[in-house]
Amino acid sequence: MQSIIEFISNISVVIFSFLKEVTEDEIEKNIAYLKQEEWFQEYLACNRYRELIFNNSKVRHIIGTFNLEKMSKMRYHRKYQNRIVTAMVKSLD
Repeated sequence: MQSIIEFISNISVVIFSFLKEVTEDEIEKNIAYLKQEEWFQEYLACNRYRELIFNNSKVRHIIGTFNLEKMSKMRYHRKYQNRIVTAMVKSLD
C-alpha cells in the first residue's frame, strides 16, 4: 500500500513540476541550498555536470521547482535528488 501511495506521489510531483513556472531567482536560491548538500557538491566538482546545472534549461527547471520548506523531509529530498540526477544523466546522452 505504501508503494502505491509513493508511486502516486512521485507522479504528482512530476506532473505539477512541469506545470509550474520558475524564475531565475528561484533556481539560484535552490542551487544555493543544494550547494550545502554533499551529493550536489560532487556533481558540481565534475565539469560536465556543472555545465548542465548552470546552463541546461531542463535541469535548471527541475532545480527551480522544488520547495525549500519541504526539503527537510527526507522522502521529498530523496525524490528531488533523484529527479535532478536523472535529468542530468539523461542530458548527457
